[in-house]
Amino acid sequence: MTNCRALLPVALALALSISPRLNAGVGFNDGDFTTYMWTALKIQDTTAGQTANFTVGDQLTGGFGGGIYRSNSFSFSYNGSETNQGILIGNLSTNITYSPSVSGAINAITGFGIAASNSVSSGAALVSIGLLLMQTNPVLQTSVFYTSPLLGTSGSWIQLKEPSLLLATDFTRVGSSGPISPDFSTNGGPIEFGYVTAASLSTGSANAVTGMLGADDFQLSISNTPSMPRFISQQADGPASLSVTLAGLAPGETITWLVSTNLVSWFTNNPNPTSAAADVNDTFTITNSAYPAAQCWFLRALVQ
Repeated sequence: MTNCRALLPVALALALSISPRLNAGVGFNDGDFTTYMWTALKIQDTTAGQTANFTVGDQLTGGFGGGIYRSNSFSFSYNGSETNQGILIGNLSTNITYSPSVSGAINAITGFGIAASNSVSSGAALVSIGLLLMQTNPVLQTSVFYTSPLLGTSGSWIQLKEPSLLLATDFTRVGSSGPISPDFSTNGGPIEFGYVTAASLSTGSANAVTGMLGADDFQLSISNTPSMPRFISQQADGPASLSVTLAGLAPGETITWLVSTNLVSWFTNNPNPTSAAADVNDTFTITNSAYPAAQCWFLRALVQ
């Protein structure tokens, strides 16, 4: 009888050579906005005539904890009749990028934090901040902006964090063109991350609005799934049954079980592809009675 335990190290070494471990995640931090190169642009202007203006600066003192911080100054005219007039200022870094097709699908944004304070010189503007992403379609060469739920700011520095995980459907598209939500799957285009400054006014008499929002201590963490398959191996001798459980699936992931014996190379045995919720176990069981001549079983789980 073939000894499966003697064959397992060879099979395991081969499988590990072509199937990387699950990536625990990717993180970006820029405490003083000096680690990465940042740019800014006006991504939306809802004022009459779209005449809102902004400037960006790096302030050497006075930030969260007293150090360097990044400022977005804004000015616009409110006409006193229309709601939600204002400006969205996008702050992005080409160094804070993620490509799902290369690095694997994004399961969720597991953390976004930033320190902020505002100073409104005139006009009772509502000033807020949020995570910003720009996703580019590499075929059409078009980019779409998306914002997370915006977080309110005040005249004093405060450390702000999104209260929960952010899925693709939690983001709001800026404007009316492009997909409603970003594509976090391996089909999605490259994503550039940053933050958005939002200043708006909806009530009151016509007046000029001027102010500034300061940002400090940018933090971002991403949970991802490699585009290559995860690997699980288990063996069985002779007629014994074989059972393997794969735990910790992300939402929407699908398993295809691949089976090998000492007589048959890898083949697909996939009676029930499983789309699993987070932290749900999926078990595959097979017995040697189906192929009585086989003495060794190995399984691989392809997770997509």
